[in-house]
Amino acid sequence: MRRAPWIRLLLWHASAAVPVLGAAAAFYGPALARTGGAWPAPLDDVYIHFGFARAAALGHPFSWIPGNGYSSGGTSLTYPLALAPGYLLGFRGAWLGLFAALLACAALLDLCRSLRRLLDPRGGPGAASSRWVGWIAPLFVVAVPLLDWSWFSGMEVALLGAVLGRALVAVRRAELAPPARRPAEQLRAGLLAALLVATRPEAITLAAPLAVAVAHAAGSLGAAASLARASLPTALLLGAHAAANRAFTGEWGAAGAVRKLLLSNPYPTPLEKAVEVIKNLAALRVQALESALGGPWLSLVLPVLGAVAALDRRSRRVAVPLLLGAYGSLLLVALNATARYQNLRYAAPSLAMLLLAAALGAEALARRGRLAAGVAAALAVAALAAPSAGFARQIDHFARASANIAGQHVEVARRIAARAPRRVLLGDAGAIPYLSGIPAIDGLGLGGYRGMPFARASVHGVPAVVELIERLDPAERPDVFALYPSWWGGLADVFGRRVDAVKIEDNVMCAADEKVIYEADWSALAPPGERRAGVIDEVDIADLVDERAHGYAFPSPRGGWVIGAVLPGGGDGAGGDGAPRFDAGRLIPEGREQSFTIDAVAAIARGPAVLALRTDGGGPIALGVAALRDAGGEARVEVPERPANRWSEIRVPLRDVMPGDRIRIRSLLGTFRSFHVWLLRP
Repeated sequence: MRRAPWIRLLLWHASAAVPVLGAAAAFYGPALARTGGAWPAPLDDVYIHFGFARAAALGHPFSWIPGNGYSSGGTSLTYPLALAPGYLLGFRGAWLGLFAALLACAALLDLCRSLRRLLDPRGGPGAASSRWVGWIAPLFVVAVPLLDWSWFSGMEVALLGAVLGRALVAVRRAELAPPARRPAEQLRAGLLAALLVATRPEAITLAAPLAVAVAHAAGSLGAAASLARASLPTALLLGAHAAANRAFTGEWGAAGAVRKLLLSNPYPTPLEKAVEVIKNLAALRVQALESALGGPWLSLVLPVLGAVAALDRRSRRVAVPLLLGAYGSLLLVALNATARYQNLRYAAPSLAMLLLAAALGAEALARRGRLAAGVAAALAVAALAAPSAGFARQIDHFARASANIAGQHVEVARRIAARAPRRVLLGDAGAIPYLSGIPAIDGLGLGGYRGMPFARASVHGVPAVVELIERLDPAERPDVFALYPSWWGGLADVFGRRVDAVKIEDNVMCAADEKVIYEADWSALAPPGERRAGVIDEVDIADLVDERAHGYAFPSPRGGWVIGAVLPGGGDGAGGDGAPRFDAGRLIPEGREQSFTIDAVAAIARGPAVLALRTDGGGPIALGVAALRDAGGEARVEVPERPANRWSEIRVPLRDVMPGDRIRIRSLLGTFRSFHVWLLRP
């Protein structure tokens, strides 16, 4: 006797809930035991989302901390907005993680529902032999332990899965809709594709093929108009986001891209960057697409089933984008300098897409008759069983990583809160500021602070970060640090006094086993707005704000490395009282040059000037200095050996300069350690 449709649907939902909730319990249970009852988070980055969610709930969307201003450091635009209601409902502190867990489970169940709709044979040929695939669809969602680790981590991956499923269903609906309804369905697919990218930027590798698939199924509507409806929402989202970033931070890209992408690093050569990309790809392929899926041979089952779906007329408009998106996303995240770390979490979207494509392939094969259905069943069993050996290891890693975050970051947050400082400087925008409630500056730039380029400065080097702190009013400067000493040489050891530390054992996730708390001493920094007497213009080298204002160019790649020093003043009017003064600079290798443009709006008259160059100690060097508009050519300046324990100054007369002139300084002999440039009246 056939069951009523509503009974079958109820049974299906019950059968879907079992693997999803079972997998959640398998990960959260041991982790809760390790954290002593605190809600587990295996990544400090989870708390970055929580910080953005709290700010959104308090009426400051797209801010990390209320008062810090707009931040582009939130990797997901949508996830904090999805978490914000939980904060308003009373899920505060680490317990916002419980709301995130409930949201993850709901999102995965929604993904299962979407996958079931994609697999529905609609009573066509082979429907009876393929119906079983819909019943095992939830197993595809939770079959890979490495992916489950990310599903339940508290990050945006589960929400991405739910949006992914709905976007695929929308593409299918746009394909099957009658002509009168097809434009609306195409636009719906385009909006969901944009939401996909807003949830995780790498999803652009799926959103673009989905738009093409919609256009391919346009029929009588025309491909161009259909492509516009499917792609314009994503294009408008990307354009608006880039424009907001540019307006509020001075960068077109998001802070995460500036900080993490290999392309943002100015020092390596293109070949060196390419080598790192290849290393990332190799690690992702071996660890995420082989080991995590059951080994070199069994891991081929997923792409084989995906290929079957791509060849099937009914499923190809969804399966082809999934395969392109999976491997395209992997190529894109290989540009991320951290792609090989944090338990390969950046590979999670690729794994999700491959699993969905494989489920479609199993259904497509099962529709071919009994023999094909048997082959499909065997391949499905292999695809689902092969990764299972990794469950114990991934569950244990999840628990240990959660214990690391609770034992180090959460504990440091507690101690920082007890000290009640004015503001804390840290190198991870996660649990410490969120749980302590103390205003903070993230030295790596993911948190954002009033539009200052901390993300790019952290790529250039620690002294460049200090230069930005020097720009702050002394009352705004952090009075406490919570840093890894090995990450922040030249800051923690120079401007901090160690007062506390938290050390963990069995570290599998934190950047180091010890995080140190310091009291700050910024006495070596210049007061904001300090100006040397007689200055026409000046360039504070390695201060990225000042460099940008002067169109400063340094030799890159393999040159211009940022350095810093604290030395007594040299009678030059800036720290001339002999007190130690900090300055950052750049190394200009022999044969290379730096250049800048004199402030074009400076109220100075055309005429002679003196170029004063600050450097530190070292052996003899020779410089070539030229005002490029001046036909007098380049002046060679011989610089004798300088003492190592104080700042030194090199003076170069310029015959004729005016606002807008380009000044070039070449290192003719030896490496020039360039810290500061002043243009003085003669």
